Amino acid sequence: MDRYWREIALTLAVKLFVLALIWYAWFSDPVSERLDESGVAAQMLSSQSQSVKESNHGAVH
Repeated sequence: MDRYWREIALTLAVKLFVLALIWYAWFSDPVSERLDESGVAAQMLSSQSQSVKESNHGAVH
């Protein structure tokens, strides 16, 4: 029975360590100070209009 508790504890410790690494690698940096709402909106709108142009490019009229 004691062996199972050690395996569970070790598994949880490894998972917490991996989650901490993932958080540090991809989520720990704050958003850049140069990005504001209008800059993000402009970037999103330009990427949407680009994807619409690309999808219409192959359309048969």
